[in-house]
Amino acid sequence: MDPQQPNNGFGPLSKPRGSGAVFAALLVVAVSGAVHIVNAIAFSSTKESKDVILFMFFGAALLTLSLVLSELVRRVCLVNEERRHRHTRYQGSWKKLLNSTFTFRYGHSILVVGVVSFLTVSSFVLYYALYEDCKTFCRSEHWVLFSLNCFLAPQLLFLVGLREPSSVEVSQINEIENKNVADGLAWSYYFGYLKLVLPRLEEQIGRSTAYMYKITKKKLFILIPKNCFTCNEINNADKRIKSDGNLEPYERHRGGISRRRYQHTVHQIEMPRPGEDPHYLVLEYATPLMSLYNMSKHPECGLSGQERDEQVVLFYRKLREILEGCKECKGRYELVLISGEVEDEIADVLVPMLQS
Repeated sequence: MDPQQPNNGFGPLSKPRGSGAVFAALLVVAVSGAVHIVNAIAFSSTKESKDVILFMFFGAALLTLSLVLSELVRRVCLVNEERRHRHTRYQGSWKKLLNSTFTFRYGHSILVVGVVSFLTVSSFVLYYALYEDCKTFCRSEHWVLFSLNCFLAPQLLFLVGLREPSSVEVSQINEIENKNVADGLAWSYYFGYLKLVLPRLEEQIGRSTAYMYKITKKKLFILIPKNCFTCNEINNADKRIKSDGNLEPYERHRGGISRRRYQHTVHQIEMPRPGEDPHYLVLEYATPLMSLYNMSKHPECGLSGQERDEQVVLFYRKLREILEGCKECKGRYELVLISGEVEDEIADVLVPMLQS
């Protein structure tokens, strides 16, 4: 193994996305607002400063209102398709259908902005209609631009596909809402296996007369290869690791299977170094990863090799997060990252962990 390779050749691990995009948006809003204020001050010395300042507020409010209304119009277009699936997807409920199309990630922000914009525009128009010359703002070209910005331009963007979320946005939403394939596999692995066996692992080792003293690290070592390929026998991936025996099985009724058996295999690592005793440990692959590998090889699954590499990192992050948050599992496992591409790499990674 090359010690310079990050994470035992697995590669660098991505971090959860932060608020960089939000901060950038706030910066744009702040700069834009500052520019408008500077322009308002620059015009304040003219005799028509009152009209200029009010018109700037009027234009900003009208533009904001048109953008809000355009989004609502787009959602109405979505309803036109979803109504065809009302009985099959929403159990015939209009409430569920409308909730699916008119929900917004940031709560009622669009509604609030829309109401404020509408009231702002209405206030200025009403003020000038009653006290000033209403022709100052109520001009036909203003409302033509409003209509274009509200109804035509957004729908054209929708038709040509520019309103589709980018892959970054889809990935971010999936990470936040636990909708990635990796998230589902990690939760399934936890609830269906690790949560059941990890709390009992030390007890199972202690009940084995053959291994209670040989196994120094009473943990389950879980191999996570970057390429997601799991060999049927770990010895096929590293000749220095051999299956030595099994711990006493743990049985329980589960999913309609009477006395289902959960059994761990003890592996022995023999390093070709004089005077070094063999190492014993409970070792296995993270079995859900083979599903990711098979999906990347099956065209109908639509999972490319690059997407698989991204998903395995998310699987590792999510699984570690889940296990660290479980008091019964914390400290009873080791997630072992490997590349999966290098022959006889596993023992080189495991032995330092066992000796530490």
